[in-house]
Amino acid sequence: MRPEHELLLSCVRAAFRADGPAPPPAPPAGLDWGRFVSLCEWHNVVPLVCRALPDVRDEAVPPAVVNRMRAMHRNHTARSLFLASELSRVLRAFEPSGIPACPFKGPALSVMLYGDPALRQSKDLDILIPGEMLHRAARVLDAQGYRSQNELDGARLSAHRRTEYEAGFIRRDGKLQVELQWAVVPGYFGFDHKKLAIWDRIERRTWNGFAFPVLPPEETLLMLCVHGAKHLWCKLGWLVDVAGLLESPAPPDLPRALELASRCGATRLLCVGLLLAGRLAGARLPKEILDRIEADIMVSALARQSLEMIARTPVNPDADPARYLFYLKSKDCRRDQLYFAGRLLATLAAGEWNPSALPDPLSPLYYLFRPLHMAGRHGGPILRTLARR
Repeated sequence: MRPEHELLLSCVRAAFRADGPAPPPAPPAGLDWGRFVSLCEWHNVVPLVCRALPDVRDEAVPPAVVNRMRAMHRNHTARSLFLASELSRVLRAFEPSGIPACPFKGPALSVMLYGDPALRQSKDLDILIPGEMLHRAARVLDAQGYRSQNELDGARLSAHRRTEYEAGFIRRDGKLQVELQWAVVPGYFGFDHKKLAIWDRIERRTWNGFAFPVLPPEETLLMLCVHGAKHLWCKLGWLVDVAGLLESPAPPDLPRALELASRCGATRLLCVGLLLAGRLAGARLPKEILDRIEADIMVSALARQSLEMIARTPVNPDADPARYLFYLKSKDCRRDQLYFAGRLLATLAAGEWNPSALPDPLSPLYYLFRPLHMAGRHGGPILRTLARR
């Protein structure tokens, strides 16, 4: 990794654990401070790095960098408090309509991990709801001053719900985006969070008069690891979430988390997240858990691939078709791999579904063209990736 990444990792390890390693070492000569600051913003770790920078020798960090980081931290703190207030308002608006809702990440997770919404960098709000409540929730958001990001309503919204896993809504003043999610990842991913029965397990965390619904630590850990894997762990902030949960006053019961992961076919996904949180953020894992993780050589291979992705950041892997190979290898068994491949070929993406293009009786034709579209769009890049390996 480049020196900027190494210093960033040192700051992260020193910041979020009170009994963590020694303060970050002095930055090497020639370090690109502009790139370092950009990486802090990209990886969503500005608050944590600001807590660690005072431990670096004052003469080693240019004053302009310190001032810029502090200004960014103040902006993120104000943003986090605004998000906490708006999240509370939206959740209260859902209650009279009988819409179960649980924030995913954002200020609620920050309160769960640190007892303060300002200690985790957040930009927008993600809220989990049951899929069948999407139309009702969209009407509530409309009454609260939000509009659909893609102008979805009626039949288009129903089609979107069948093929996607989230719908974006923008506040009409442009200050905030809310993502309503009825799943954590796309359907082809093969992770069915309904097996977790999350709506029966919601807890409440309070902060300064706010009360946020959250999931138990084990369910939260699993869903964070699945979400991070979807993006190939390209942002350290997601790993810090996992490490912060492991080091929190009420850490997850890892054997129970592994049992939940096995039930959902996501054991490798959980193990990759745990391994990376230990290696990069300094999270402590019990020896028996670490031994179980390291016994699966594919987990280590997937972790190395994620490390390569982090070392190349800032880069967005969501546009890289090679991510499908990562998803395939992350499946727990051959049957799950075949199931994933079948779902990938059969699940229409938003851009491939246009309910106005064909009459309803002919809509199955979309699925016949899906494999051809996938082969034409991603076949070449995937074959080149395999050839390099």
